[in-house]
Amino acid sequence: MSNEIMSLVVIFAFVLGSTVVGLIPGMKKKMSLEEWAVGDRNFGRWLNWFVMAGEIYTAFAFLGASGWAYARGGPTFYILGYGALAYLVGYYLLPKISIVGRKHGLMTQADLVEKMYGSKNLGILTACIGIAFLLPYLQLQLTGLGLIIETCSYGQIPRVPAMLIAFTMVAAFVYTSGLKGIAVTAAIKDVVMIVAVVFFGLYLPIHYFGSVGGMFEALDVAKPDFLALPGGTKTLDVSWVMSTLVVTSFGFYMWPHFSANSFSAKNPDVLRHNAVYLPLYQLCLVFPMLIGFTALLVLTPALKTPDMAFMVIVQNIFPGWALGLVGGAGALACMIPAADLLLSTSMLFTRNVYGRTMGQDISSQNMGRVARGMILVLTALALALAIFVPNMLVNLLLTGYSGVTQFFPMIMLGLYWKKATRMGAYAGLIAGEAIVFGLILGKMDPLAFIGMNLNAGFVALAVNVVVFVVVSLLSYSVKTGQSSSTLAKD
Repeated sequence: MSNEIMSLVVIFAFVLGSTVVGLIPGMKKKMSLEEWAVGDRNFGRWLNWFVMAGEIYTAFAFLGASGWAYARGGPTFYILGYGALAYLVGYYLLPKISIVGRKHGLMTQADLVEKMYGSKNLGILTACIGIAFLLPYLQLQLTGLGLIIETCSYGQIPRVPAMLIAFTMVAAFVYTSGLKGIAVTAAIKDVVMIVAVVFFGLYLPIHYFGSVGGMFEALDVAKPDFLALPGGTKTLDVSWVMSTLVVTSFGFYMWPHFSANSFSAKNPDVLRHNAVYLPLYQLCLVFPMLIGFTALLVLTPALKTPDMAFMVIVQNIFPGWALGLVGGAGALACMIPAADLLLSTSMLFTRNVYGRTMGQDISSQNMGRVARGMILVLTALALALAIFVPNMLVNLLLTGYSGVTQFFPMIMLGLYWKKATRMGAYAGLIAGEAIVFGLILGKMDPLAFIGMNLNAGFVALAVNVVVFVVVSLLSYSVKTGQSSSTLAKD
């Protein structure tokens, strides 16, 4: 059997097997909207663990970490820091979100904001911004999926048919099983991904240099200071790393789908427990970096696409079945997050845009039908964008992490600060997003400021917090608490 056939058989087995597993929960029973969107709020530690980790360890963790190590060197190590810091934030934030969600029947991040500030329009604005950042993120997973399968099939399957086949399967199990389907397939993805990155992350340095230490010694000789900041870049120095850690750790759980995932927990202790132990997953991110450093030393000529370092080096020395393992893990690392993004985007549009405007009188049953229908619409839209205009949303994607981080003051202070007001939320959010777009689209990220290179999202977040606090204090009524956050009083 040729390498091409072996690789395709392994990849197909992973993709098809995960799809079948994802379909099972929805085939067993007819799901209500709450069961479909937030797992009926009864996820225990393991299901919640995998649905949370499934959206954290995406194609970026699988391929991006090795690509950054290959191209940038030292700045890559920020990846190890931001997750650990984010779990600290999640320990205090997510249980509160879960309690509020269960008490008030919330299903989306925009539901939370609307309830918090008593403002339907603020909820609609939050939903629209969330959709704007989720769509390019969804397209990214889809494009990465096509590239992975094309590479791992030795070019036998072009990326467009690969995207069509795999994403049709994603849409099928999300349409049928919702969040439960995503959770069970995430368990498969995590096991396969961990096996792949740990094995290759240890084997490749040992194969080429005798040990992991030998690889680092060779790297130090070949590229002195590559592992120090700013590494292979000119601007990603200590100030950039520190400001980026702030942005990514605060913004980590601000992606809209994490609110729904938090609502799925059967009690707050599930989220606290997982916040304590999920940092162990950060150890898995070391291994893709080792692969990237090894690829930098042994691959010639230099790669035009650094994110393909993992795939190319495995393709060079292993038979097809091994490349199929990497390709299968990579495909699942794109498919499972894409499934959650589809679900969250569908719910934001159906519940918080359509449901708060034209569909105000719609029943829960009919809303469920509309939400499932939106899965098909969004799948078609994402496929069309990825195939016909793959670069159209690239600038919006660049703002993604910095953009969603601007939700942090509005949500965190709204939950814990009694003087947070609706006007403060509007003012802070608009100011933050305006600065994010201005700096990033103006190619001023990182921003040079008094000898430092600051992440644009950090600058925007700082302004956002100041504006939010000042406007809230000015608009807060001492006597009545008028327009203040209602949930901070719970």
